[in-house]
Amino acid sequence: MRSALRQLPDKHKKILLIDSNQQDQSRLQPILEQYPLYQLTRCNDHVEAMMLLQESPVDFIFLSCCCSPLPCPTVISDLHQYQPHTPIIALSSTISEEQGQKLIEAKATDFLSTENISADTLLRTLRHAELTTKQNTEIELLRHSDTLTPVGNRQFFYLTLLHKLNSLIDQKSQLALITIDLDDFRKFNTRHGFSVGDEIVLEMGKRIQESIQRDDIVSRLGSDEFAIIQEIPKDQDLHQTVKQQLAQLITSLQEPYAHHHTHTHLNCSIGVVLAPEHGSEVDLLTKRASLARLKAKQIHGCSYSIYRPGMEIAGEEAKSGLEAELMTALRAEQFELFYQPRIDLRSGKIVGAEALIRWRHPTRGLIMPGDFIPISENNGLIVPIGYWTIHQAGLHLKELAQEGIHIDRLGVNLSFRQFKDEMLVDTIKRIINKETIDTSVIEFELTESAIFNDEEHVRNCLDSLAEEGVTFSLDDFGTGYSSFSLLHKLPISALKVDRSFVSQVNDSSEAAEIVRSIISLAQNMNIKVIAEGVETREQLDFLIKYDCDEIQGYFYSPPVCFNDFKRMLPKNPPLPST
Repeated sequence: MRSALRQLPDKHKKILLIDSNQQDQSRLQPILEQYPLYQLTRCNDHVEAMMLLQESPVDFIFLSCCCSPLPCPTVISDLHQYQPHTPIIALSSTISEEQGQKLIEAKATDFLSTENISADTLLRTLRHAELTTKQNTEIELLRHSDTLTPVGNRQFFYLTLLHKLNSLIDQKSQLALITIDLDDFRKFNTRHGFSVGDEIVLEMGKRIQESIQRDDIVSRLGSDEFAIIQEIPKDQDLHQTVKQQLAQLITSLQEPYAHHHTHTHLNCSIGVVLAPEHGSEVDLLTKRASLARLKAKQIHGCSYSIYRPGMEIAGEEAKSGLEAELMTALRAEQFELFYQPRIDLRSGKIVGAEALIRWRHPTRGLIMPGDFIPISENNGLIVPIGYWTIHQAGLHLKELAQEGIHIDRLGVNLSFRQFKDEMLVDTIKRIINKETIDTSVIEFELTESAIFNDEEHVRNCLDSLAEEGVTFSLDDFGTGYSSFSLLHKLPISALKVDRSFVSQVNDSSEAAEIVRSIISLAQNMNIKVIAEGVETREQLDFLIKYDCDEIQGYFYSPPVCFNDFKRMLPKNPPLPST
């Protein structure tokens, strides 16, 4: 049997049927014989199947639900470990919707009742499974690939660094983490435009790849920031090896960049941290590499700095002022909510908004969230700030309702740190009840990191809040850990496609295909799709063409204060008296 499967021509679509009593084979074989493209091979049980799959991969797996004493979802999970990207279609004479849902949750691609199976049904299932697998594979690839440069993305970087650090003890090796960015790149973008900036980043990525050793791993962490993970055997001089690498990098990166028939010199700054010498935790090492890179920026020209103990002190002093004032800001009500409209692409009307916090500091002016939210997450103040945001958004909703203004959704962000608070659900419910907030409008926006931080706890929180009528969206979709199978388990009603993909839909075929795939699959699951960061007419036309539901971005409006947002909304006629 194994040789028969292995010897099938590559042009055939190979189907492995796991069927102990041959009943399903007798139903499927006559149909498939009409279509020579599909070649069916049968085995008796999933243990034999796993042995077979190790020798020769297949295109489809049909699993008879009566082939094993184990529950069918358990068998599917076992098979998925060997063939994670191969579609698995469960078979039984009858399968209820409830049973089918459990099979899908176990990562079955589809399920079929074989009692009255027809050729049309079988072929449609095969084609659907193939398309779904192709799209899921592309999304999986994008999860680890940068959309602009031919290197890994931030998620790939974190997973790889974690794996390398875990193996340091066993392999008795050491590694260097090297982070690189360009000096004054923001000013360059402002002067020459983002498309030229993308050309520079693409060239920068190519130069880095050409300067590294074959086994070194490169990722792009964002904008113009790259990271190199260099693993070095214990018997080599770590410092000397790293300095040789840095010399090659600087030689390559200090060459001028060509654009618009001219050349520009852009200095780079490089920060280096060594493991296990400077630590063995992902967050600690990345933080210390950033500190070293900031130190390098104080040196003229292309330069590098290797982390040394004590660098944290200067960084802590720089942010200590804001940290000390955060509690005062909360008590003195210095925070303010701005709103960025969400536009329905079918009607062209504002149907909602995302609430975005700002700090109106009495002496420093308007402080953006990127400058104080990370501090509040580290010191725990994000929890009361988050509750203030929910309460203030609820008050604004009431004000809109009193003035006859309606919106469908008001998005409020929930940080992963807020889920650490055991009173999260109870506190939100108290706020809702106290202010009689319309829960059909409130939509909590979650990041993928929030979900995966403690999946079971988060799921319980969401289910409890969903009972109150609250809806949820998944923010920055595609940049983190999530998969479409997870969406079956959570009450997610909308996906917000990350702006990094939207910005590339007209320039990158990979980004365009990913956005199309997300829209298609999400809508098949009856989940709304919202594109973030829409800034150009071309991006808008792309999203309209592929039937995206809503957009949000500067093309329509930046975040505005509540009074300005209110003026953008039409007032509804008063409700008729009863």
